[in-house]
Amino acid sequence: MRPLLFKWFLFSVTLFISYSAPAQKLFESDGLSIRIGPGGKILSFHGDREYLPEHAESYLVRIKIKGEEILPEEVNWSGEVGEFRFPKGIMISVHGIPKQDYLRFEVVEVKNPDPIDVLLWGPFATTIDKTIGEYVGVVKNDDYALGYQSLNVQTTGGKILNPDGSDEARGTTATKEAHGSRLQGYCINRDKLRIHDIWNDQIPQAVIPANPEGKLTGSAIALFGVAPQKVLDILEKIELQEGLPHSTINGVWVKRSPEANKPYLITTFTEESIDQCLDYCERLGYNTLYHEHPFKNWGHFELIEAQFPNGWDGMKACVEKAEARGIRLGVHTLTNFITTNDPYVTPVPHKDLMIFSQTTISKDIDEHAQEIYIDDPAGYAIKNACQAIRIGDEIIQFGQVSKDPPYALLKCKRGAYGTSISAHNAGDKVARLADHGYKTFFPNFELQKEMIERLAEFFNYTGVGQLDFDGHEGGWGTGEGDYGMDYFSDRLAGLVDHELRNGSSRSNHYYWHVNSYLNWGEPWYGGFTKSQGHYRYQNQALLKRNYTPNMLGWFLLNSTTNLQEFEYMLARSAGYDAGYALYTKLIHLAQNKELEDILQAINTWEEARLKNIFNEDQLKALRNVNNDFSLNKLDEETYALQYYEKEKFELLNEMVQPGQPNDVLVEFDCKDPQDLYLVIGAVGERGSIDQVTILYDGFETISVEVALLPNYAITYRGDNKILIYDEKGRLKSIEELDIGSIELSEGAHNLRISADFSEDADLKLEGYVRIKDKVESIVLK
Repeated sequence: MRPLLFKWFLFSVTLFISYSAPAQKLFESDGLSIRIGPGGKILSFHGDREYLPEHAESYLVRIKIKGEEILPEEVNWSGEVGEFRFPKGIMISVHGIPKQDYLRFEVVEVKNPDPIDVLLWGPFATTIDKTIGEYVGVVKNDDYALGYQSLNVQTTGGKILNPDGSDEARGTTATKEAHGSRLQGYCINRDKLRIHDIWNDQIPQAVIPANPEGKLTGSAIALFGVAPQKVLDILEKIELQEGLPHSTINGVWVKRSPEANKPYLITTFTEESIDQCLDYCERLGYNTLYHEHPFKNWGHFELIEAQFPNGWDGMKACVEKAEARGIRLGVHTLTNFITTNDPYVTPVPHKDLMIFSQTTISKDIDEHAQEIYIDDPAGYAIKNACQAIRIGDEIIQFGQVSKDPPYALLKCKRGAYGTSISAHNAGDKVARLADHGYKTFFPNFELQKEMIERLAEFFNYTGVGQLDFDGHEGGWGTGEGDYGMDYFSDRLAGLVDHELRNGSSRSNHYYWHVNSYLNWGEPWYGGFTKSQGHYRYQNQALLKRNYTPNMLGWFLLNSTTNLQEFEYMLARSAGYDAGYALYTKLIHLAQNKELEDILQAINTWEEARLKNIFNEDQLKALRNVNNDFSLNKLDEETYALQYYEKEKFELLNEMVQPGQPNDVLVEFDCKDPQDLYLVIGAVGERGSIDQVTILYDGFETISVEVALLPNYAITYRGDNKILIYDEKGRLKSIEELDIGSIELSEGAHNLRISADFSEDADLKLEGYVRIKDKVESIVLK
């Protein structure tokens, strides 16, 4: 073949191949490269090595229409913009921008968006399986980490499990899979009227107005790969470069600030008691005082007059007093819950209260009608907290809906919540009001925005600097799922003109950027060792793998809380490097006889935690919930960590020979003199233990005549009192004994413990003697 003809042949073949084989697209940053194939499928996910698993489906974008996931038919790239073409004439243009530290992808145009329900980012399949940061969106092995980040509030991290985007899980942005892990996110097409079930399908056929702020265009994500120790550095760069929320405390990013998880005091302070409360806060060594319930209504956030007779000005004066002493003030509310005494409800309900199960009246009704006939009863048989419907400007409560046509709402209470009773005509719209078990209503998205502005006005006027987004899931009540939650916290933080330390009862991908801490664990179910105890400690691993400051939740200090209980919690606080919230009342602080010892222990343990004085073996021991400790500060450089042993015992409800005692022998040695510390519990499901007898060293007898019901317990701490606790660890009563204190001398001791079981009891008696063990001296270097 002649040279010229051969060259022409090669050019023709090359040209043919280039036109017949759609081009692949490569995006590269310093730590990650992604190759996208002609159908939008990811062909390579490469960091320090290949992390795309074989046979795993991985895509940049997909869409969802009426529950069906649809893949792109083809992708055409023009520079860094890819046109992803789908059936029904749908085209989504995605702009990929390689940054130095991450890859950025944004939807810049959508043609024919109306049929689309959801735009899906990913899944991005990986082979990494060691550490899965489910809500932060980072997966790690020993040498490498891959991360996903949603770059605006309309883009939700995670799997879409419900049509509205509500998700009860702690996080699904990163999930463990058989091949390793997946990263994913989505954007719901909110720019159209939607009617479907919301709040994890608990509220049927909610009416969700079109929301142009939630459109598909503008949805954006970032992907990155980096060494594990540099993950926080990259996340901070993404926040700053992409204009994401970047929360700080005293100017330091909350993810690095030692202030982020400092303990705080929760109590009811008032204009009158603020100085006394600040005094206690200082004695505890805390720098935040948090009000448990200052608002008389939620929605307009007016303060309770008895606490703050000068209203917002009174709260502002309290803030100024606190700031002068270096203390932050916080307030508690339930995010977007609306109380029924709020002006959004009474006397004229706001037009944007959230509604569901909308229908029409089938017959005219006058002001006296107790039955309201409706066209469609769907959703009205469900019972909720308020049983409230809205017709015009009247709220009506109803008892039930008839089972057979003509359908009617029965046992109606007219003019509920101070609204005006009026006549209504056939054809008028009627709908149920979305509510919560706390007997509160919810706003739709537009009214939620107004609530946010009102709350921000309160914070800016008063200077209050802390808020827990308790009931954060109330954002689901708007019909906007996790986006409703994210929007509330993001918008509020953006409107407040000073630093806002904040926590939540929910973990969430986008909220991670706003959040200061997550402080799960409520104190209402028992003492320090029982109230959601395992739940609190299990959460610490979750928080750590998601780069969230560790917190243990709320703990209740009442008039009978003792030093040993408190040190049990403080040991866990040190072991996990975790803060907590201390809930109490002024009267309980005044009545607690061990308060001074407790205050000293709090300051000692917190100082030790912040100085990081414990070694790895000690930290491991401190995290073990079966261990007890006390900590003493000997001088400015020396601490003494006291360990305790627990000599455990068990007594079964067994038949014995006549005259033979049914008891258990407990033998133990004391290295040092100490008070007897004994805990006994009734374990089982039925019956009671009516008397417990304790014989100490064969000569001292303690008899306790009290009915121990299943899972009740008693504690004796060496004085003349027996403390009786119920099945949730709450102190029920205190029994006075006719003995003095029992102090154990150095050496061997024994107890014989017997019990009288009721005839129907399936109980056994379990307990332990708490004994001082070794002491480790810790000297600061």
